[in-house]
Amino acid sequence: MISGMRTFFLMAFGVGVVLASGSTGAAQGLLAKPGVQHASVAGTATPATVAAGSVVTLMADVTPNPSIHIYADGAKDFTPVSLVLTPNAGITAGKPKYPKPDVAAPPGSTDVVPAYKQTFRIAVPVTIKSTAKPGDVVSIAGAVNYQACDDRLCYPVTAAPVAWKITVK
Repeated sequence: MISGMRTFFLMAFGVGVVLASGSTGAAQGLLAKPGVQHASVAGTATPATVAAGSVVTLMADVTPNPSIHIYADGAKDFTPVSLVLTPNAGITAGKPKYPKPDVAAPPGSTDVVPAYKQTFRIAVPVTIKSTAKPGDVVSIAGAVNYQACDDRLCYPVTAAPVAWKITVK
């Protein structure tokens, strides 16, 4: 019996290692699936066409689903929203700017914490490298990481992909 349990544990642990390490294509496919989204995210850029060496502002407009709030910086015991850009040799990114949040009470609490209940915009300045050539299209990808709650429960932290394309003139 113990030998059988040991074999089961080793087999189960081995599968866990394969899935966690992403060492097989099948495992990577499982890990890459997005989580349930409690908000929509749309990316825009101003201006969308710039000269090499210029600054463009990337914006991520985040709209929480009905009855959902998303935690902001300063929300104790919760993960605040953040915009993270994928490393890109064609740009230099500045620091994201977040709007002033509203407040919301977490489920089961009367305390209030900083949160967004309505559409909000995260903006980040990005400098296009001076080596970019006219006609180049700089593709920039990122993710909005956030934790959301409704009136009854809080959901695990999730990430919503966002992307921009900037044309060099």
